Amino acid sequence: MISKLDICNIALAHLGQEPISSLGQEDERARRCALFYEPVRKEVLRTHNWAFAASQITLALLAGDGGPQWPYMYAYPQDCLFLRRVFSSGPQGREGAFKEGFNQDLHARVIFCGIGQARAEYTRDVQDESQFDPAFVKAFSLALAADLAVALTGDNTLARTVLQKYTLVLEEARRSNMSESFDVRRGRSSFVEAR
Repeated sequence: MISKLDICNIALAHLGQEPISSLGQEDERARRCALFYEPVRKEVLRTHNWAFAASQITLALLAGDGGPQWPYMYAYPQDCLFLRRVFSSGPQGREGAFKEGFNQDLHARVIFCGIGQARAEYTRDVQDESQFDPAFVKAFSLALAADLAVALTGDNTLARTVLQKYTLVLEEARRSNMSESFDVRRGRSSFVEAR
């Protein structure tokens, strides 16, 4: 099972750096890994519609009359990292326009849309490394390495090379999603023929 430490050590290996034994050790590599890990994890989750992080929920209605353009205001899902689409409940699942915002009275993020009884499809903020897909681990470790490269090695060329590898791995993951799609409404993966 992959761990946070494993991912950091894979990132360090991409840079030709020695592994660390703990993120809490008194070492510049460990300090930098601990600093960059969470922001990079969230960034890589947001960049692609990863099947392991795909989720769907019926939105909680907060207000029923927000005006003619956005008559409904919904609570933002707590574990949502990236809102992909909003659609109506029912077999047709009509997709609708939406706008994210912040409600001052509630002191909370909200979703405005024109759909009553709306559902949302989104990317969850998955923090448990045991849920990570192998392609995500590879992309994440390269993104982390790219962010660590200059800080640990001072080598801008190495940073660019690792960033290029990350871009290729991410593109490969996107292509593989063309042959395997995740149907969040049914909660299962479904394979489609690649053409």
